[in-house]
Parts: sequence; structure tokens; C-alpha cells
Amino acid sequence: MTNHWPVYSALLLAGWLMTSCGNEYVCPDPIGAIIRDDCDVYRTRYESLKVDLSFSIGHLGVSAAAGKEKLRDPSELLQLLLQQTMALCKDFNACRVPSTDYRRRREDADRKFTAITAITQQLKTDLDKESKRKLVAKLIEVITDDKPAPRRRRGRSGRRSSYRRQPVKACTHWLVSSTSMFFGSKFQPRRPPLPDGVPALASYEMTHSRGAGWGGTSTYLHVRLWGKAEADDYIYVQLPGGISGKAKVKPQRKRPEARASFKFKKRILERGQMVLTYRRGATLKKHAIGSFRLDPEHWIRQGFISYMPDPPRMACPLDYERPYLVFYSQLPSRTRVTVRCKRDGKSIPGVLSGRAASGTYRASKLRRYHIPLPVRIPLKGGTERGKWRASLPGEQKAADLFPGEAAGLWQCRVSFNGRTGRRISFRLKSDGSVQGSGKLGPFAGPWWPIKVERVANDLERQRRKELAVQEAKDRAREVEAARRRNR
Repeated sequence: MTNHWPVYSALLLAGWLMTSCGNEYVCPDPIGAIIRDDCDVYRTRYESLKVDLSFSIGHLGVSAAAGKEKLRDPSELLQLLLQQTMALCKDFNACRVPSTDYRRRREDADRKFTAITAITQQLKTDLDKESKRKLVAKLIEVITDDKPAPRRRRGRSGRRSSYRRQPVKACTHWLVSSTSMFFGSKFQPRRPPLPDGVPALASYEMTHSRGAGWGGTSTYLHVRLWGKAEADDYIYVQLPGGISGKAKVKPQRKRPEARASFKFKKRILERGQMVLTYRRGATLKKHAIGSFRLDPEHWIRQGFISYMPDPPRMACPLDYERPYLVFYSQLPSRTRVTVRCKRDGKSIPGVLSGRAASGTYRASKLRRYHIPLPVRIPLKGGTERGKWRASLPGEQKAADLFPGEAAGLWQCRVSFNGRTGRRISFRLKSDGSVQGSGKLGPFAGPWWPIKVERVANDLERQRRKELAVQEAKDRAREVEAARRRNR
């Protein structure tokens, strides 16, 4: 029987190249932008392999004993593997699985598929029944094995080395990328105490979804909480205009984090105050989490210092931390954002740049930028200096400063496409922490407020006009949609 897998591989690659640009989607933080997979290709791939497998086994049967247990039908196990892969793909497309986790689990599934294909080809050869039974037993072992295959590195000679990747202890802190929050920092500020069992707000995101045809616009509010939660807990929200909602809390299994989502069948602007209240299922008592500003103009005038492990990773122990400059803008993603800093009047060589949390689908188009500062803070007496990347061709790469060297008054100028948009100042102490009044940031993570001066520039003026025009169009569309629905 002809092996069709090379043909399918070429078709899958061609299909991916043609559709990847059109399948981009931006999930809520911390997942961010993804390229959705075509889940049907997995079904085609597994169905083809299932046919090959049935032909290869032929009249051999699978009822022979292997040790004390009887062999199960490989076709049934392969069908189960297909269902698991399809479920994983759909969860990824629905923003329920982080990209790194999805890639790892998909690579494990691909390695299984490659091994199954190789064994299937061996079964087609002229072997005695006993040899085939052993291959079938090996095949079932490959399908049912949940552990990822160990990866070995190749040395310079091209031969496989005996290197084994050591197991890494995972941290329980929420940490995905430099645009997320880290709750294990040495410099975490003291938060106002909340009752036991009541988590703190970690982040929120308000998005709009327009209905088909002349359907109305719905508003979704996604909330992330940090702290212990139970499945029978609820969270309540009050928004301007007398709008309120209730949502069930969904705790995460492996870390003290919970999520909740509200849906409102109307268009809500990010204005005024958002008040969150938490109700524990164990006591049925309500506790106030806090009141939070929604206005984009409020956030544009804010700035913070946050701390992240260096390098950002989901592994323990943590040896170094790095401060990040955090600020906001409503400019589009194509805008080039750079930062130049001085410490005690002396210029820091090079240009700093970072990335922005996605704001494409956020109702206010607000983006949060995270710029890594060239300061590396050893947690266990480390002496290794990292290097931060320059953002412009030909710029010098400077070695990181240690906390004692970085102490002093920092003054940073933020530019949007070369135009000054913010002037930010803060003072670092000799241990790497921020010197200030100790007022907390708006969220549960280690965010220290710093001074931000907004500088008028033509880019942001033009952007405000564009957003105002778009808001007027959206409002007119809502009025027209309501008129058509009520006819």
C-alpha cells in the first residue's frame, strides 16, 4: 500500500503558508496574538494512518497476551489519540491553551505520529507473527505513553550526544512573557489586606464583539484574579450607567489564579469607575475587591516599574530579576516606540525598546508597553552580567548595570516614531528597588507608580481624532441597528 504521508505533509505545509496570514487572532492577555490552526488536517492525517494500520495488522489480530495484560486494539487507541489532538487544537483556537503549551503538546503528538508511522511501515514487511505481535505491543506502548520523548542534542561531529535535559521545577507564579505580571518578585509591594479566600485583581480587559448583519454590539469584560479561589465563588461588577453583572469564578488547577468573564448585550465604553465585589461560596458573604478607573486618558498619564525574572521563564529557582518601565498609549501597533534614559544626568548608551500588550481588540485600543531596563538584580549573589539588545542598527550593546551601579535618579524620554511623547522619572535604590512613597499600583502585582509627564505630539493628537470619528460611526451604527431590529 502506498504511503501517502509525504503528500499530506506537502499539502499541510502549503495550506499553512496560504492561510496563516488570514488566521491571525488576538486572544486576551496573557496569551496574546496567535495563528489559528486548521484542525481538520489532523483528522485527515489520522484517518489515513488508521487505514494503513488496519491493512498492516491484517489478519494478525490483537488478542494475544503481552505479559499479564492483553493487547488492546491499536485502531481504537489511535482514534482516542485523534480525539485528544482535535480537542487540543480547538482549545488553542478558542484561546484556552497558551501558545508555548500548545506547541509543546503538539510536538509530542507529532513525535508519536512519526513513531506510529515508522512502526506501521515495519508491519507491512514480511515478518513472522511473533515479530509482528511485538511490533503491535510496541505500537500500543507508543500510543498510550503520556511522557514526552527525551530530546538529545547533536554535537559538532553530527553524532547524538548523551546529554539529557534535566527536569525543571516549574514556578507557581503567573509568568508568560515580559508583558505579563510576576507575583514572586523580591520587590513585591505590600497590598491592602483582603479576607482569606478573596483574591486580588490581576488584570482586566474590555472588548467589543459586533453581531452579524445589523445585530447589536456585545461587550465582554475578562477579569483575572490572583489568589486562592473556589469553584463556587462569584464575582460582581458595577459599571457606570447602572450596569451590573455577575460571573462564576473559574480557578486554575496548578496555580493560585482564577478567571471570570462578563457579557453585556450592549456597547459599553471604558469610562468612569469599575467596582468589583467578591462572594465566597463557603460563607456567602460579599467582600469588596476595589474600585478601578477605566478611562484611557487616566492610564495614559500613569507609569510604573514592574519586576520580572531575567530571563523571563517558567522555571525555578530564579537567580536574577530585571526592572521594566511600564506606560500606556492608544497608538496603533505599527508605531515604533523607543526609550532613551539618563542616570544622574549621564546618558545610558543605546536605545531601549520592548513590546506592547495587545490592544487591537480592546474597546479603548489602549496598549501597555513594557520596556526592559539595563539593570540586572542578583537574587543569590550572582555575578553574571546580561546584555540587553539594542533596537537600532549599529547601536552599541551595553552590559547590564548591577543595582549599586544603577542607583540614582533616572530620567527617560519615550518617543513614538521619533517624536517625544512621555518624560518619565524615578529613583532606584542601591538594592534595585524603587524609592518612593510606597503607594501601590492598581493591580495585585509588583507595580510601583512613578512620575510621568505627557508631552503633546501630533501622532497622538491625530490618533485621538481617528478614535473619536470611529466612536461616532459605531454609535451611529448602533442607532441604525436598533431601528432595524424594532421595525
